[in-house]
Amino acid sequence: MEEEQELTTGIGQGIDYRDMVENLPHLVAVFLPDTTTAYANRALASFFGTTPEELRGRRWLTSLPDDEQAAIRRFLAGFTPENPLHFYQNLVERADKDPRWIEWTVQATFDASGRLRYFQSMGLDITERKLAQQALQQREHELAEAQRIAHLGNWISDFTRNEIRWSDEVYRIFGLNRSQWGATHEAFMQAVHPDDRERVQAAVDEALAGAAYDIEHRIVRPSGDVRTVYQNGVVDFDSDGTPLRMVGIVHDITEHRQAEERLMYLSYYDSLTGIPNRNYLLERIDQAIMRANQQNHAFALLHLDLDRFRTINEGLGHATGDTLLRLAAERLGDAEEGGELLARLGGDEFCLLVENITDSFQAATVARRLLAPLRTPFEVARQSFYLPGSVGIALYPRDGRDPGSLLRNAESAMYQVKRDGGNAYRFYSREMNESTLEQVALEGQLIRAVERLRGFRLEYQPKVEMGSGRIVGAEALLRWTRPDGVELPPAAFIPVLEQTGLIVELGRWIITEACRQVRAWGEQGLPMVPVAVNLAAPQFRHRGVAETVKAILNETALPPHLLELEVTESMLMTDVPDVVRTLNRFRELGVRIALDDFGTGFSSLAYLRRLPIDTLKIDRSFVNDLHNDAAGEPIVLAILSLASSLSLQTVAEGVETAHQHSFLRRHGCDLAQGYLFSKPLPPDGFAELLKSHPG
Repeated sequence: MEEEQELTTGIGQGIDYRDMVENLPHLVAVFLPDTTTAYANRALASFFGTTPEELRGRRWLTSLPDDEQAAIRRFLAGFTPENPLHFYQNLVERADKDPRWIEWTVQATFDASGRLRYFQSMGLDITERKLAQQALQQREHELAEAQRIAHLGNWISDFTRNEIRWSDEVYRIFGLNRSQWGATHEAFMQAVHPDDRERVQAAVDEALAGAAYDIEHRIVRPSGDVRTVYQNGVVDFDSDGTPLRMVGIVHDITEHRQAEERLMYLSYYDSLTGIPNRNYLLERIDQAIMRANQQNHAFALLHLDLDRFRTINEGLGHATGDTLLRLAAERLGDAEEGGELLARLGGDEFCLLVENITDSFQAATVARRLLAPLRTPFEVARQSFYLPGSVGIALYPRDGRDPGSLLRNAESAMYQVKRDGGNAYRFYSREMNESTLEQVALEGQLIRAVERLRGFRLEYQPKVEMGSGRIVGAEALLRWTRPDGVELPPAAFIPVLEQTGLIVELGRWIITEACRQVRAWGEQGLPMVPVAVNLAAPQFRHRGVAETVKAILNETALPPHLLELEVTESMLMTDVPDVVRTLNRFRELGVRIALDDFGTGFSSLAYLRRLPIDTLKIDRSFVNDLHNDAAGEPIVLAILSLASSLSLQTVAEGVETAHQHSFLRRHGCDLAQGYLFSKPLPPDGFAELLKSHPG
């Protein structure tokens, strides 16, 4: 052991370190604090194309450019006894003018008092390494630039460290900087749009189970800006199947999606007017056909063309024509109702799709609504333009079973309107045109009849008390005779009155006439029995209906309890709070309220209890079924039981047989009306009935 130590010491003492330094391939120098060279090896002298002797005593700092001198002075000033070793890199020009990168390892030597004595430095030529680093940095820069241009970033999720590393572009896409980013899966999920988080987490979980990670979702930047991104990634697993990391890309596709949406808009919407175009309409017609076949209903296509547009467009130019088309589209759009679709077919042609059409008269009503706003002149550039329209109507399935044939037939009907002078509508089917013309004629007759209150009268059907047979009330029923002397059944004209709104104006006359008649019977010494008057839906929903009834009662001086207003279940099934307010207003007036046709509207007990009503009227369809083994009996029994539990009076309509009367009386029905007792009578006939059945 001692021999080995002596041998090591001897060898160490025998080494010529100066010779070793002289022969090193690295650049070695010793210099004083003022940068005067005290020693330079041969490699350093050779590098600069000189000799060690020539370098010795030279202040090498003064040979450098000013900015380099300042940088090195700052570097040398940083040495202290506690921190004597530093590294420095700079670009140095070799004797052959070849610039080389040198990395200097510099160590300062201090004396016992801490005074700087000299520096020892060794330089390594790192040019190739530096160039490789620069090339790598350039590639990374180019990659980052490519990612920025493509809005495409890459990321790595390290599951062992629970951290995610993002490229610079990912930070830009997410609108975050490194200090804002938590670098964890939880931090990433916070950036995902709240509505997409569950879906994104499910995709991650599936990827960790071996599925592909391929998903499009939204993110929310700190600014609140919402972006759409596409992500794709793969998971690396160890030999046991444990996920180690997940590598993937994120692509900001917001502008791409916006462009797609814009393209979709241009594909389905008219660029001039902003409303749907022919493509959109054709798809909607296909859907309407499917629904119509499934639900067994019809729908209508109304093809509208603007009259006189071509003359204006050619005479005043396309700018004026385009303005008129936009204004026309706005007016037609305002006339469009819920569930309908207005589209521009091209030029000055438009089409309205109306689903759930029940009959041709309903389609005609829509056509009139569509044409009405076009009859007001358009104002463009201080000029007025009269631009009415022509409408052709095709009904599915009668006038075609595919979009093409329906559009062709509606267009054909429209051109027929134009040939006849325009500013009107026509059905494709001649038979329907004739039927609609009859309806239009009837509507015109009713308008004139209501304006003059001509041809209308009331008849009265008695209500009979089941137990005693006494007449205890009457229902006022509207009748109308046309100007040609033909009396129409109520089912033929009352729906027209309701659809046109004429029933609101005529309804006031009906209530007034019924109240006056009850007063007249009293003045004749006859019993003043309560009279029931049916309210149509437009009347009931009309603002001020309660005030109208109050005014009529004051005008006729009829005690309110002698007036009963009948409403149907279907009228009460929408806007329940408003319905209840109106019924309560009637109740405050002292007027009685009856629920007509009960059992046909599917009212529930809970719903019925909310309504302030006095009477339930059993629909005649149930009374008609009151015969042996009929299904009507349990329904009537259920209604009677329900009325009894709610303390409501019951009236059976359409009683025509002794069996019906007996059944109803036996099971507690209060009142009945029908041909078994009397048909509806004119006022004088009802007065005679009152005389023959004294109370």
